[in-house]
Amino acid sequence: MRPLFAVALLAFSLLLPANAARAQEQPTLLLNLTSDDVWTQQMALQFGRNFMELTGSDLVIFLNVRAVGMAIEGLPQHTTALTGKTPQQLLADLMTDGAQVFLCVGCTNQAGLSVDDRIDGVEPSGPILHEILAAPGTKVMSY
Repeated sequence: MRPLFAVALLAFSLLLPANAARAQEQPTLLLNLTSDDVWTQQMALQFGRNFMELTGSDLVIFLNVRAVGMAIEGLPQHTTALTGKTPQQLLADLMTDGAQVFLCVGCTNQAGLSVDDRIDGVEPSGPILHEILAAPGTKVMSY
């Protein structure tokens, strides 16, 4: 019985450092959001919220292509069926809870909108976003 216990103890001790390292590695999730579809936006933002809450990891949202309208103040938006909030309100809630949001400048200009009209907390994309993308622990999910 003692040899079996010793083997089990050794196996557990070998797993412990790997699990401790894994617990310290909290990857950043970057949501690449390109759609202006309210359902898609709501699903992406809810996925991001769940990820942040379940893992304690950082959430970064990159709004580009048709999703740039989410970040523009005063642009009319539909509400989502699940929450009754607009995607912009969901985005603001996530930023309050610590998510970073970046807006593609070129896509915003292409849409005939102005980056200067973005809601509080949204940053124009640039070198900081590139650093986040290049970081070893960053995971990207696109919607």
